[in-house]
Amino acid sequence: MRLWPKLGGRLEWRHPRRFGAGAAPAGGSGHGVMQRDSKRIARQWNREIEDELRREAARREASGPWKAVGWAGLWVLWLALLVALIVRTRALG
Repeated sequence: MRLWPKLGGRLEWRHPRRFGAGAAPAGGSGHGVMQRDSKRIARQWNREIEDELRREAARREASGPWKAVGWAGLWVLWLALLVALIVRTRALG
């Protein structure tokens, strides 16, 4: 919305025209706009649900057998460091 200077020194409050899905019909009750908005909201929800399903599928793929191999490797590394620490402290004492 903008204020437009008019001739005669007055200001008039004008609404810029709206085009597209959110535009209300001139003189209408707005029912068509509500219907379009509800369809837009439903489409947005569907997109969000599909995105979440894709993210969940990607998470499931990432938790395959290689994840177990990685954790086993970290466990072996931890065990080796623990053994090295014990050997080192015994050699000092």
